[in-house]
Amino acid sequence: MSNQIFTVAKKEIKDNLRDRKTVMSSIFMGAVFMPVLFVVLMNFITNMQKDKAEAQLKVSVQGTANATSLVKFFKSKGAEIKEFNGDARQAIIDKDEEAVLVIPDTFAEQFEKGVPAKVELYYDKTAKGATNVTQSRITALLAEYSSNIGMTRLQLRGVSPMLLRAVMVEDHDVSTAQSKGAMVMTFLPYVLIIGLFLGSMYLAIDTMAGEKERNSLEPLLLNPIKRSNLLIGKLIATITFGIITMFATIAAFKVAMPFMPLADLGMTVDFGLKNVSILVLVLAPLTVMAASLQTIVATYSKSFKEAQTYVNLLMFIPMIPSMALIFMPVKEKLWMMATPVLSQNLIINQIMRGETVSTISIIAAIVGSLFVGLVLALIAIKLYKRESLLFSG
Repeated sequence: MSNQIFTVAKKEIKDNLRDRKTVMSSIFMGAVFMPVLFVVLMNFITNMQKDKAEAQLKVSVQGTANATSLVKFFKSKGAEIKEFNGDARQAIIDKDEEAVLVIPDTFAEQFEKGVPAKVELYYDKTAKGATNVTQSRITALLAEYSSNIGMTRLQLRGVSPMLLRAVMVEDHDVSTAQSKGAMVMTFLPYVLIIGLFLGSMYLAIDTMAGEKERNSLEPLLLNPIKRSNLLIGKLIATITFGIITMFATIAAFKVAMPFMPLADLGMTVDFGLKNVSILVLVLAPLTVMAASLQTIVATYSKSFKEAQTYVNLLMFIPMIPSMALIFMPVKEKLWMMATPVLSQNLIINQIMRGETVSTISIIAAIVGSLFVGLVLALIAIKLYKRESLLFSG
């Protein structure tokens, strides 16, 4: 029996490896393309933000004559003042300006009276790129100017500026460089999980819906081999490609990590042997679930194209917990660690934050994923024995 299973698995793996297009799409695109793309984008965005923060601040101001002292303060801080005339709001909407500071005619009068003198800052908070850097730098300078003037006025009246500070807040940021690094690596669980799903997808579809479409399933079943052994062999081959893609994805991130500008952002990510080993331990059992689930879906499909459509919908499964955990952080519980996909997301996030992953969490993730995977595999085997499904095309 074991020889039959091994023979089928070996044949399916060899046949799949011959199709270079499949190997490139399932392994290269899933494993290598994403890390490379992320490194390029991360470096581009970081350099753009850094250049913008270090470059001379250029401020478009309408009504410079109304606040000469404010303009002088900006210039003393190295800002370049550009006189602006026109509709500030429309200039921002049309993306002609990143930010416009409007100083009304009433500014000087309000300033002399010692009441808050209003200025208007126009910007688009939803704008992409480094626009928000310009806005934040202008806002910081305005706050500094306002604070300086306020303290000067109090001192002239013989009042200590400290009287205004009824409460002194002393910040204690307990985040580490590694936990900060986890902020930019929130996508990693999804990429790793989706990678193994992609790796096993093609073979799962081809061994079921593909065989139906080519009318090669009936001759295959005429061979002196039990159907259960035949499907187990196909599942092992499918799982193998999922594991190969998983290793390739982890290796690609391991290689790509030094090229990420984490140090420039004051962040670190520990992708050492211990953490990589944990990733392999918790992700490998998930390949059983992915392969079995994809095989079940492919069994109900009448053609390769139909199966591809349905199996692609399965990609939303790893997406749900990944997206949910970004917006709704949770305190890990044992039942969560035993839930497939969710447990992998939680453990990968723990690793990225530099937290210690408990042994019980790793065991729960492995057992939970294997249990669900084996149950799905048994369902797939049972379906493989139903003539109505196998020859429905």
